Amino acid sequence: MKPILTRNLAWFRGQAVKETFGARLKRRLRNLLIVTIVGGGSYYGYRSYQNYRWYQEITESDEVIGSKPRIVVLGTGWGAVPLLKHLDSKKYEVVCVSPRNYFLMTPLLPSVSVGTVETRTVIESIRSLVGPRVKYVEADCVDIDPRSKTITCNSDGGNSVSRGDDVKAIVRPSKREAGASSRIIKDSARSRPQFQMKYDTLVVAIGSENNTFNTPGVEEHAHFLKEVLDARRIRSAISDAFESANTPSQTDEERKRLLHFVVVGGGPTGVEFAAELADLVREDLHHYFPRLVANDVKITLIEALDHVLSMMDKQISDYTEKHFRRENIEVLMNTFVKEVKQREVVIQFKGSNQLTSIPCSVVVWATGIKARPLTNRIREIIGLKVQSNRFGILTDRYLRVKGVEDGSIFAIGDCATIEQPKLVDQIQTLFEEADTQHRGALDLQQFKLLVERKVAEFPQLDIFSKTIEKTFQEADKDQSGFLTLAALHLALEKADKKIRALPATAQVASQEGRYVADLLNQIPNLTVNDYQQHNLKPFRYKHMGSLAYVGSDSAVLDFTGTRPILDLFNLQPLSGRSAAYLWKSFYFTEMFTGRTKTLLAFDWIRTHLYGRDISRY
Repeated sequence: MKPILTRNLAWFRGQAVKETFGARLKRRLRNLLIVTIVGGGSYYGYRSYQNYRWYQEITESDEVIGSKPRIVVLGTGWGAVPLLKHLDSKKYEVVCVSPRNYFLMTPLLPSVSVGTVETRTVIESIRSLVGPRVKYVEADCVDIDPRSKTITCNSDGGNSVSRGDDVKAIVRPSKREAGASSRIIKDSARSRPQFQMKYDTLVVAIGSENNTFNTPGVEEHAHFLKEVLDARRIRSAISDAFESANTPSQTDEERKRLLHFVVVGGGPTGVEFAAELADLVREDLHHYFPRLVANDVKITLIEALDHVLSMMDKQISDYTEKHFRRENIEVLMNTFVKEVKQREVVIQFKGSNQLTSIPCSVVVWATGIKARPLTNRIREIIGLKVQSNRFGILTDRYLRVKGVEDGSIFAIGDCATIEQPKLVDQIQTLFEEADTQHRGALDLQQFKLLVERKVAEFPQLDIFSKTIEKTFQEADKDQSGFLTLAALHLALEKADKKIRALPATAQVASQEGRYVADLLNQIPNLTVNDYQQHNLKPFRYKHMGSLAYVGSDSAVLDFTGTRPILDLFNLQPLSGRSAAYLWKSFYFTEMFTGRTKTLLAFDWIRTHLYGRDISRY
C-alpha cells in the first residue's frame, strides 16, 4: 500500500519516481491479475444471478398456471415473437404453440443458401428469446373450436412436427416410421400424442406457405426459399452441380445444363438469391473452377411482370436490371413458367403461344405465398360468407378475426388480411356529421374537418391530407364553393380505389405483433369488446422503407411511403455500395439477440477475409 501512495503523491507533485523494469513488470502483472479476478468474478456473479432469476421465474410461472387468463399464440415467426416478447406475463398466462422451436431471420436466407452466412446465425431458440415466463409447446395445431375456446394439436395418425429433413414446407405429413427422430435411424425419440388446450384469447400467427400457382412439377423439382432446410438444400445442390460438371466424362451440353441456375420470381427473395449466387460464383467458385465459371455458368431470373422489384420505385427496378446485366445475370421479363421438369424449365413469353425449354439443373421458386391448411380451416369453421377473402383470415382494424363475436381470436402476419371499411358505404352518415349547418352541402372547412377527424378510421383518406384544397376544387365541378352529396361521393370513391392490402413482409407482421401485445396489455380484462370506449386506437401500419441486396456489395433502398418525418427530407431511392452499408446495418440491428448479432458480424468478416465454405455436408 505504501509504494502505491508514494507513487501517487509523487505524480501529483510532478516528481519523477525511479522504477526498475522488473518492478514495472511486476506491478503491471499484478494489476492485470486484479482486473482479471474482479472482471471474472463480476461476470460469474452476473451469470449466477441470471440463472437464479431464470429458475425463479419458471417456478413462479408454474405455480400460477390456471389462475390467470391464458393467451395462446400459434407460431414463432415475425408476428409471434414481438407479441411474445412484449405481452405482460404477470397479467396473463402466455403459451406458445408451434412446430418450429426457433425464430428464423428469413430475409437472410439467400445469404445462407450460398454460405455467406451460416445456418446457426439466422436462428434463435424461442425459449431463450422470449424467456421463462412464456410456456412453449412444440406441436402442430390442426383444429380450432371458437365456441369452446379450444385448440387441438397434433394427431395420432400423422406426425407433422418439423425436424427439417422431411419436407419442403414446415407442416406436412412426415415420412418417418413409428415416431423415429430420423428417416434413416429408426429410434423412438419422437412421440406427439394428440392433446387439446383451452384458451381465453388466441392469436394466430402461423404465416403462409409457397404458392406454386398449380404449375406442374414445382413441388417435385423446384427448391423453395422459405425455411432453413430450403437454404441448406440449395447450398448442397449448387455444390453438387459444380462437382458433377467437373467430372471428366461430362459432355459439353450436359456441363452447360448442370451449371445453368434458374430463379423464378423477380421480387426481393428472387433478386437477392440471384445476386448472392452471382457473388458466390465470381468471388469463390471462380478460384476453384476457373474454366467452368468462364465458359459454362449461367444464371437466369424469370419474372412475369414488366420489371423486377415492381413493388419499389421505377428507378430501383431500372438500376437492378442494369446491374444484373453487368453481373451476367439474364433477366427474362413478361415470361411465364408453364412447367418445371427435372432437367428443364418450360416457359412462355407474353403475347406468344410458343413454349420454350430451358435446360438447367437447379430451379429456385420464389414467386409468392398462399394460405396454410389451418388458415383455410379457420375460415371454414367461422363461415366463408364472413371469411370471404381466400388469401387469409379476414380481421377488423383491431386485428380481431371477423365472425368471432366475443373477439377472442386475433390474426396477424401473412395469414391475415385487414378489412378496410369503404367510405362510400357510409357516405350518408359521414355527410350528415360534417354538415353541421344543415345546408345540404359542405364548404372547404367542413371537408377539411371531415378528412382530419376520419383519417384514423379510414386510412385511405390520408391521400387527401396534403392536397385538401386541390381535392375540394376538383370535386367542386360548378365552382360554387360547396360539395353536394353526389360530389362528395365522387371524391371519396377515388380514395376507396387506393385501398390496398398490406404487403406480406416481416415489417408488417412485426408491427402487428407489437400492436396486439400493447392492446392486450392496455385493456382491463379480456372480456372487453368495445375498444373504442376505452380509447384504443386501431392498427395503422407505418412503412419504414424497402430494401434489397443486388450483388457486388450493392443494394437498393426505397423510401416511398415512409413515415412523415422521413417524407420531410424528401429522401430519394438509394442504390450502390452506400445502400449496401445501410442494408447490412439494418439487418444487423434487426437481429434479436447479442449472440446472433455477434455471429452475423463474424460471418461477414470471415466471408470477406477467407471466402465462403464450398464444402457439402
